[in-house]
Amino acid sequence: MKHWIRLMVVAAMALVASHAMATNEVPRDTVYFYDSWEQMFDMSPEAMIIDPYIDALTPYQVAIETPDETLNDAIYDTHIAASLGDSVLLLNSRYLKREFKGDTKKLKEFIPVFFNDKVAFLAYVGYGDNASLKNILFGDWVDVDYDEIVDYYYIDFINRKVIKVTPEALVDLLEDYHDLQMRYEGMKDYRKRYMIQEYFFKFVDRASQDFMRPYILDLVGSSSTIE
Repeated sequence: MKHWIRLMVVAAMALVASHAMATNEVPRDTVYFYDSWEQMFDMSPEAMIIDPYIDALTPYQVAIETPDETLNDAIYDTHIAASLGDSVLLLNSRYLKREFKGDTKKLKEFIPVFFNDKVAFLAYVGYGDNASLKNILFGDWVDVDYDEIVDYYYIDFINRKVIKVTPEALVDLLEDYHDLQMRYEGMKDYRKRYMIQEYFFKFVDRASQDFMRPYILDLVGSSSTIE
């Protein structure tokens, strides 16, 4: 669990830095684009753009644009993910809305995605969601307690759904791991954010080691690319 939390904190800091660079007009890194999950696993991008405009609306909602509107449409219509240099991969919300059912309506722009061979999830704070006026107006994300504002979205490749991790959704996710499900439901604070986070990451760790769970690449097939 600590491994996943550390990844998300590093990702948040990287995106805050990207926002600061855009604000101060410091030259930005190359952005790489991916058209399939296989490319994402291999870190083998399909295309790249040098010095686009990167706007971290929040550390978990990132807009990538250029002065060319046609190119902007291509970015969001063609590619399923992007990476800022060597930092965390960002999944295209338009891809999610096109290929998945479920809780995709509120997702916008590019969103940090964390994954291994068997499990993938998003960490998301939308512009105006769960954030203070100070965060939004001044871009002050450095001293934010991310545990209090970040929502997690589990990507269910089998059922082609994106699931926002609420207490009810988490109980369903834990159904395959009855011991965790019983422990979670028995917690007094099971509806609190910190408890949801703790047991969601327990689920992620357990599912990642579950030899019965299929590999992501065996599930996505050719549908991983936007056409």
